[in-house]
Amino acid sequence: MAEALNLLTVLAAPRLYAQWSTQASPSTLREALDARLLSLAAFCEHAKGSPDAERFRAAAPQVRALADNVFQTPSDSISGTDWMHRSRQCLEALGFHAPPEGWDAFEGWPA
Repeated sequence: MAEALNLLTVLAAPRLYAQWSTQASPSTLREALDARLLSLAAFCEHAKGSPDAERFRAAAPQVRALADNVFQTPSDSISGTDWMHRSRQCLEALGFHAPPEGWDAFEGWPA
């Protein structure tokens, strides 16, 4: 779950995405992205037993749409036309608001 949320943050922030994109081959990055987003979508769809469950279930359609969009992009690509926008929407729906400086300037949460 934490890895999937971190990847949503990476997809939402251009500077983080640029750094992430250099960490491994496109196919390796895509495998990680596909797996984490599909897992997050399934988690959201079936969330229960916590105060946050309803919020996660409500966000499930957006997370599933992003996961499907990523999955349908050619496997040698790590960039989709609207992944950034969709990631930001997913984060907002999940209760993670844009940082004060905005996503375009965001370079990571303070340590």
